[in-house]
Amino acid sequence: MNYAVRMRMVTIGLLALLAASCDSEECLYVPECVSMCGGASTVGTCDGCPDGTFDIAMCEDASTSCVAPASSGDRVSCDATTPCCEGYSCNGGICTGCPGAGRPCIEDGPDLDAGDVDAGDGDAGVPPSGTLSERYPGDEGIGDDPAVLFHDDFETGWGRWDAPSADTTYLHVETDASTAASGERYLRSTVTTAHLEADQYISASPRFEFDRRVDTVYWRFYARFPNVAPNPHHWVRLSAGTESWESSGLANTVPPGDEGFWFDFDIDNDDVFNFYVYWHQMRSGRCNDGSATPGCAGDQGMTYYYGNVFRPTDQTGYPRDTWVCVEMRAEANTVGSSDGSLAFWIDDALVGDYGPGRPDGTWLRATFHEGGCEFSACTPPAPFEGFDFRTDADVRFKAIFLDAYYERDSSARRRMALEDRGLTVSDEQTILYDDVVVATERVGCRR
Repeated sequence: MNYAVRMRMVTIGLLALLAASCDSEECLYVPECVSMCGGASTVGTCDGCPDGTFDIAMCEDASTSCVAPASSGDRVSCDATTPCCEGYSCNGGICTGCPGAGRPCIEDGPDLDAGDVDAGDGDAGVPPSGTLSERYPGDEGIGDDPAVLFHDDFETGWGRWDAPSADTTYLHVETDASTAASGERYLRSTVTTAHLEADQYISASPRFEFDRRVDTVYWRFYARFPNVAPNPHHWVRLSAGTESWESSGLANTVPPGDEGFWFDFDIDNDDVFNFYVYWHQMRSGRCNDGSATPGCAGDQGMTYYYGNVFRPTDQTGYPRDTWVCVEMRAEANTVGSSDGSLAFWIDDALVGDYGPGRPDGTWLRATFHEGGCEFSACTPPAPFEGFDFRTDADVRFKAIFLDAYYERDSSARRRMALEDRGLTVSDEQTILYDDVVVATERVGCRR
């Protein structure tokens, strides 16, 4: 059955269908009614319907139309006029969520109109299952998939990023098949101690703005730190905003909820990762409870708003001089809800996942301590509330920055800490990058 036709059946066909066999397509694609069958059936199947049939009267409200996935491989389109059924949310034009009770769990989906997808084998219009990397072995052709917002393997040199368009003092496209993660070319970012002596703040950052803004982003890239050297003060950044908003990356600010938000994905001196997040409900470092009220418990005497830190526990330090596959997911919230989320994988293993109800942890000042913390001001762990990133649906993900931002003093402190461990520290702070893919569905590591 054509995917677009199926969607029309779900959204307007409820009033027309009075009864159907549980084995028929009509029953299969009326999930909001099927879920009522006998109070036991899962969405998308009719096994629990009494006497093998369902009755439209069993719906809670036959006049209200919503859509939901029929199976775990289903990608159901949604928008303001065609909402997702309870338990799912509309992310990037696709119903996603894990409502439980045996109903399909949809982790992600492309931000596509149903008619834009060519499924190849199988039902016309149904997006194929699996990650993008599974569907495009070796990443061959991956940049042509409609779900992909950006792709660069650096094999053709510069030209795909908005800036720069050629090598700079700090950024160089190199040709060396023995070093590249794949192919022959890769990007090298190098900032030296001499550079920082001349300039206190250095940002080595290719940047790209998507041709369309979206509600869900997956960003995969390969990175390699060949030397023992201080890691960047801040690392790569993903920005969300209105069409005109261009203020991501401003330190010690609270971005307006109806204009934009952003986060850095950072790596600390122990070579472990964390999110560093700026949004309109971010917490201040002034008070223990994250407020900025003078006289509060733990008052630091001044108000400041730096990125809120989310660092997963039990991480294994990033291996030096080895290519590592990094992928992160960012989901904007439904306006009025705190259902936004952030997650990341290292070499396809999920390391951190922050969303409504997960994980348990304790807020102290501007840091969410996964599993709790042991300071005297720490409160018992509680489920994370989720992210209320935005107050206007026009705030959507719009740009990436493959940034390595260094600050002279913090680099010197990190250098000293490494030397105190007995390590020989290089004067070159180098990061290698390869095989960058940004998409509206899970990318996965290269196959």
